[in-house]
Amino acid sequence: MVSGKHDETGFRFGWRGNHYPGLPVDDLWLAVGKDPAGTWFFDAYFIGRTTLSGGAPRAAAFAEWLLASPPEGRYEKEFMLVDGEPQSGSRRLADGTRLTVEILLGREEAGGPEYLQVLLSGEIRNLAFEVCAPLECQRVLRAELEAAAARLLT
Repeated sequence: MVSGKHDETGFRFGWRGNHYPGLPVDDLWLAVGKDPAGTWFFDAYFIGRTTLSGGAPRAAAFAEWLLASPPEGRYEKEFMLVDGEPQSGSRRLADGTRLTVEILLGREEAGGPEYLQVLLSGEIRNLAFEVCAPLECQRVLRAELEAAAARLLT
């Protein structure tokens, strides 16, 4: 369930859930925004803040993708937010890590709730990795998702 917690600027979408089955429920989130120094970033639970090298155009494309009306029936669409980009300055990612962040938005059945997943993968020192337990919001509240996307466009 979406927690409704968000920043007043940029995109921040939060929900309650557990990252790994059997662990306690926690606040999960993903965010896209611009820090005071003007650097665009992506932030998510357990990854920490990383650079969004596509900057404002990439952030706007993401917001517009989120704001597109979903089909009525079953669907799944994806957005590649970060595509194999080298990272630096993260407390949780080694410098030089090539990070890929894919966002999935969909519905498993007609009339059912929408879901959102954040899939993380990449490469560290020529070794590929994939996070096997995706960040997942089981039930997206469309109004909150659209409000967060609209903040990113302002």
